[in-house]
Amino acid sequence: MFNLSIKNILKKPTTETDLLLANIIHKDKVFVLTHPEYQLDLFQYWYFIYCLFLLKQGYSVATIIHKKEFFGIEFFVNKHVLIPRPETELIVEEVLSEIENSAKKILLIDVGTGCGCIPISILKNNEINLSTIALDISNLALKVAKKNIAKHNVKIELIQSSLMTKILGRDYKTFDEIIITANLPYLTSDQVKHEPTIQKEPLIALVADEEGLALYRQLLAQISKIFYNKKLLILFEIDPTQSQKIINLAKKYLPNCKLKIIKDLAGLDRILKIST
Repeated sequence: MFNLSIKNILKKPTTETDLLLANIIHKDKVFVLTHPEYQLDLFQYWYFIYCLFLLKQGYSVATIIHKKEFFGIEFFVNKHVLIPRPETELIVEEVLSEIENSAKKILLIDVGTGCGCIPISILKNNEINLSTIALDISNLALKVAKKNIAKHNVKIELIQSSLMTKILGRDYKTFDEIIITANLPYLTSDQVKHEPTIQKEPLIALVADEEGLALYRQLLAQISKIFYNKKLLILFEIDPTQSQKIINLAKKYLPNCKLKIIKDLAGLDRILKIST
């Protein structure tokens, strides 16, 4: 008889292996740490071995177990979407702060929505009835977002689109303010090559031309054409090395805007806030 106890299986436990095992036996991490005598069945054991194989191949725990917490909410994720990061929560916090107790009619547009974590977190944490659109070029990513929208019972219009291309001709006259959030690909190919923790995530969600700024330049050009006469709040997640360059782009396309850089917990430039 095989000894398939947690203690016997996890001879050198790590945070990652604890989380994988907790997911497999449908318990939490505390249970794994406090019940070393717990016995796995044979199927659970072999599935754990398979998960360890994926972990060694470079897949994140979130990708393997298909879930990731973001802003206190659990999201379904897979290999087709960027795994939500804590620094992206700064976008949600900033939007919630700006719209608190607002009586305006607001349209929220999330560009490159991925799993939908940004707009869903905003909708789940405020009392205002926001009209919301989420855009992504990847149909596979939109399928993930659709699952999360259903899971959290929020109303979001999902559109497959390269940036804002599919919504260029819409009428936005009824809205007092437009809020645009975006965590677009902003890394270079070289940055990805030297960062093994993200190499198993979709390149389409990571890499952009023009030193990582191509998509933000294109998006700013679209915004300047569509919303030139609207009150705007725009929040972009950026690489800390891009601060001045993306500020220059924002000034080029929205010359009368106000700009603010928001730092993450590590003290690095992380969010560009643009308001008009």
